Amino acid sequence: MCVNFIEAIKVRPFGHSPKSTMIYKTLINPKKRIIELEKTILDEIELKKTTFLYAFRILFGAAIAWMLLDLLHIEKKEWALISVAIVSEPDFGDLRRNTISRIINTISGCLIGIVFIVLTGVNIFSLFLAIAVAIFMGTLIKRYPSSWKLAPSTVIAVMTPAIFQQASWQDALEIALLRTSEVTLGCIVAFLVGWFFSVVKRKFNF
Repeated sequence: MCVNFIEAIKVRPFGHSPKSTMIYKTLINPKKRIIELEKTILDEIELKKTTFLYAFRILFGAAIAWMLLDLLHIEKKEWALISVAIVSEPDFGDLRRNTISRIINTISGCLIGIVFIVLTGVNIFSLFLAIAVAIFMGTLIKRYPSSWKLAPSTVIAVMTPAIFQQASWQDALEIALLRTSEVTLGCIVAFLVGWFFSVVKRKFNF
């Protein structure tokens, strides 16, 4: 029965589209097709020492950020670790631009969040207004950092914990400043680690 099915396919293939051609080739010679797929996948994978070095840099930076926050007795460390991972880049020039962009957007988002916490209180309406302002600021101002979405994201990060906890505006301000400090610390750590590795790379030429 299987032989008859394949013979029928040979007589009437599934049209001439790339997808139908791929199905036809797979059914006629599945082993050859699997080998071709393996070769295609392997051609797309390139293991270099810079790949492992980049991964090590992120882990190293995350470990430093964790230890620093631990010394400061700050329990929640996730925002600093996220910043280390987001900001880090294999190229130091890209790393520098990412660091500046994230710090600008973080401070902008924090300031917008603080203004709305003070003016309109700690509530969902205040959060949505702050997000809207952060979006308008990022899309209307010329030469604003391209990663402007970090500003409204920061607004959400600094305001939602206080809303969920039904905190007072004083506590909300403390949470906002703490989150901003964590993000800024993560950015600075990522930048310094990247700078150190770039200096070592130039010196030892590896």
